[in-house]
Amino acid sequence: MPMTVPGDSATLPAVSAVSVVILSKTFNPEKFQALLTLLAGQYVKTGDPIRILGSYLSVFTTKQVKVDDESWSASAYNDKQALLAGCSLTSFISLFGVHSVLVYNAMVLKKRVVVVADSMEALLPMVRVLPQLVWSRQNWQILRPFVTLAEAEIADLESSGVYVAGLLDGSVRSREDLFDVLVDVSAREVTIAEHSKDDFRMGDLHKEVATFMVQGAESGDVADDVLIKGIFQRTNKCLELVKELAAADPTLSTETMEARNVPASTQRFMYNLAIAEGVISR
Repeated sequence: MPMTVPGDSATLPAVSAVSVVILSKTFNPEKFQALLTLLAGQYVKTGDPIRILGSYLSVFTTKQVKVDDESWSASAYNDKQALLAGCSLTSFISLFGVHSVLVYNAMVLKKRVVVVADSMEALLPMVRVLPQLVWSRQNWQILRPFVTLAEAEIADLESSGVYVAGLLDGSVRSREDLFDVLVDVSAREVTIAEHSKDDFRMGDLHKEVATFMVQGAESGDVADDVLIKGIFQRTNKCLELVKELAAADPTLSTETMEARNVPASTQRFMYNLAIAEGVISR
């Protein structure tokens, strides 16, 4: 949380700005933004890091803190609700239509997804919403809400392996080495990198999920949690079949899938899903 220091500051006369960082395994941007604003403001006002340490210890031990007339309490924020807040799956699907299923496929198969937009206001909700497509994993740690093409940040992405990264730099559109799927918010387009196209052949499951998503978003009567549940149920049904087949054949061979009448168009997806979920080894 960066905060500008007033030019006439008596406590930090040689400082133009300060920044406070919180590391947490809990995903709740609004909760921690409020805390960061409080802590940064306290430091700008006092210039005393010991005061910040005291506030941190208060949060760590009691889950709350009071600074002058302002206070913060963890109990005022719902961590579960934060997984749905600040974004809209319906809006995402409405924007990209049937192509939303390509992003769904990328998330299910643990592919690298880059989201590019012209403004932070347009970018952040589109990045934040994507883990909802794979709700059962409850994994928001793959998000990199805003990154640049700086060498250190690219290195972080490459070491992560799987990520959803948001950028404002349009030159990323030509960096297929950084993504399997590119979500272009401004152009309302979803692009599959050339090296990943074989993993994006659509089968019956994709058609079913795409139809459900688009019809739900277009109806205007389907809430985000209903969409999430419907997508989860369809994915889980496929995953249960994958687990059943892998139990009989740990290699998940074409012959095994054909014996269970798995369509040829779906077999590669089933195999990749089994790898993504750790059901079989590559």
